[in-house]
Amino acid sequence: MATGESSLSRTYGPLLTMTLDEILSSGAIQDNIYDMAKTLSWFKSGNRIKVLQGGERIRIPVMTGKNNTFKWYSGLDTLSITPSIGQTTAWYTWKQGAVGIAIDGLTLRSNQGPTQINDIMQEKIRQAELSLGDGVATGIFSDGTGSGSKQMTGLTAAVDQTPATTTYASIDPADNTAWRNRSVASVGSAAANLVSNMRSVYNSCSRGSEGVASTPDFIVTTQTVHEALEALIAPRVRYEQNPSGGADAGIDTLKFKGAEVVWDDYCTSGVMYMLNSAHIMMFIHGKANFAMTDEGFQKPIDQDALVAQILFQGNLAVNNRRKLGVLAGIS
Repeated sequence: MATGESSLSRTYGPLLTMTLDEILSSGAIQDNIYDMAKTLSWFKSGNRIKVLQGGERIRIPVMTGKNNTFKWYSGLDTLSITPSIGQTTAWYTWKQGAVGIAIDGLTLRSNQGPTQINDIMQEKIRQAELSLGDGVATGIFSDGTGSGSKQMTGLTAAVDQTPATTTYASIDPADNTAWRNRSVASVGSAAANLVSNMRSVYNSCSRGSEGVASTPDFIVTTQTVHEALEALIAPRVRYEQNPSGGADAGIDTLKFKGAEVVWDDYCTSGVMYMLNSAHIMMFIHGKANFAMTDEGFQKPIDQDALVAQILFQGNLAVNNRRKLGVLAGIS
């Protein structure tokens, strides 16, 4: 216990901190936050979250072209040793988010005993979870300009509807054609155009030196677009008799060429993203992975309360934009 801590902090601080520490160390907050939205949950699964312990920025090496020294030869033909560039570095800045938990002195003194305090903490933590989850899930679909460009640089920037125009991760796609995702900016009617455009973007994302094994494996859109796609697919589905009786008129898991198609409340209206696990990830700092500050609960010098923060520090990162696609303007 730190010296000079107030009487109130000594009485309640360790208990409150221990209660929150137990919940944080159990992974409960992380699980609840990551599972709040389907895209967040997808990043959590399959090793798509990379935990780092430091660094000023996140550095990702990117291949931008081929080695052009290949040639057929015979005997003593001269072989090319001309250096090939073909590589660059994508830089991602850390983005930070936090939610505060505050308990006033009256509430503390009116709820004596570990059980009552634990109940208060559960309510406060659940409230914090909802706020944290909402903030990060919103950030995943952002362009990074919110809150004075402090917001996470999300899919709107990473998988751009006009991929040749805007610098992303310190690389200008106008000068580097390899740093452009696949895009159809104006799909129009889902009934008439959605499936054909999905096929085109999916196939374009599957091209390249990574081969056919490197294809989109997660497709996320809005509820409206998801239902429109289901309506297009439903007439082609062959239904089998339900062993429990009755008829099931819906499609439980919607897929397109093997990639799961889901809808997410946070996805931008009229937009569909095709993502590839091998080429997009979320970096998070190990000390701010929805973690409480090391100091735990503190008593402000000018308030009758205890306060703490739970921190997030991270960002989305891409190592190959050509493997990601977006369809927009879907009606």
